[in-house]
Amino acid sequence: GGDGGGGGGGGVVDLQHPARPFDGAEQIRMQDQLRTNLTSDEISTRSGGSAGQVAYVEGWRVIAKAQEIFGFDGWSSRILQLQREYEDHDSKNGRWTYSYSATVRISLRNGTFHDEVGSGCKVDKDRGKAIENARKEAVTDAMKRGLRLFGPALGLSVYDKDYVTEAKRAKPAAAAAPAPPAPAQKPAGMAGRLRRASSISRSGAGAPAQV
Repeated sequence: GGDGGGGGGGGVVDLQHPARPFDGAEQIRMQDQLRTNLTSDEISTRSGGSAGQVAYVEGWRVIAKAQEIFGFDGWSSRILQLQREYEDHDSKNGRWTYSYSATVRISLRNGTFHDEVGSGCKVDKDRGKAIENARKEAVTDAMKRGLRLFGPALGLSVYDKDYVTEAKRAKPAAAAAPAPPAPAQKPAGMAGRLRRASSISRSGAGAPAQV
């Protein structure tokens, strides 16, 4: 089984939650979905300092995909540990810096689980905000890292550098593709002019000849 203190832990059954097995059709569907790589639109990038641009998946997106694949009652997350790693106050600018680490367990309804460790660091003049946001970031990071262990669709794709590079190339190419030509339209007022011409022709045919 997984241990609560280490990252990347995994186990066959989480004994604290009664197992409800997935049926054969559900397992096949989930495996197919989990093997699917993230699209270029689902992959975001941010500055990684000396490492350059780093690919990642936003937390809300990973949660939404987990709901889609496992179902709203097919998975759960539990915080096993949340602790402060660092605290600092800069008296010159009045900013507080807080760093937290979190260990989160992601469990499926059949008892399968993965434990992972995440971290979060925030700087703010409001001490409470710095603490709150650092804790939230650590938990979200641990949750994302735990979900990625289930497959490419839940974030493992971003660790495949070759795939991310190809996805980045494909995105600008798709955006630069010319749009299909718009269907031809009749000039404004054409129908009205045709109706008027037809009316004049009919009225002229019935008028007496002028001598």
